[in-house]
Amino acid sequence: MKLVRLALTITILLLLVIILNYFSFELCGRSHLIDVNAKVKEGTYLLVPGAGKDYPNARHPNYFFLGRMRKTAEFHRIHPKLKIILSGIADSPHYNEAIDMQKDLLLRGVDISSMILDNGSADTYETIQMYDEHFKHNPVVLISQKEHLFRALWLAEKKGLKAEGIIAEGNPNGTPKWFIVREMFARIKARYELLIQ
Repeated sequence: MKLVRLALTITILLLLVIILNYFSFELCGRSHLIDVNAKVKEGTYLLVPGAGKDYPNARHPNYFFLGRMRKTAEFHRIHPKLKIILSGIADSPHYNEAIDMQKDLLLRGVDISSMILDNGSADTYETIQMYDEHFKHNPVVLISQKEHLFRALWLAEKKGLKAEGIIAEGNPNGTPKWFIVREMFARIKARYELLIQ
């Protein structure tokens, strides 16, 4: 009986830590939000993290990818002088997130000279790390779906970057539950990655 009570107590404490951690990222993210019409300082970069594999050849639309590309093109039309960093991973000859994003943005009328490709960032932490190493002194605007964006903004703040964020549309039926659960664990991983750096 004591073992059951102990296991239950540990489980409740772990859930509480996960929930509190999740909402600390929410508070940080909300404090850095802007909209597409916001004024941005000269020298600001637009940073778009990769949105997963299998676009455009997937059986189902990748709404994360499409939402980020739509919002990036919209923001760039309003701020055409900003350079766009397309960040992702190239882990096979047939899959390159940055190139996929570049192709999509070209179809949306964004000039190729506006784009900088980062093919070496496997996850959000590496994307923020790359920006910190190469563009640290320049403000950055991040575009992604809300849950992911708030994690990226939290990482950027912890790195001391001047970061703001714009929410991209996601799944038209609402954020899938699996994505929120995944994000809870991704936020724990983000805190751990900063801890061990």
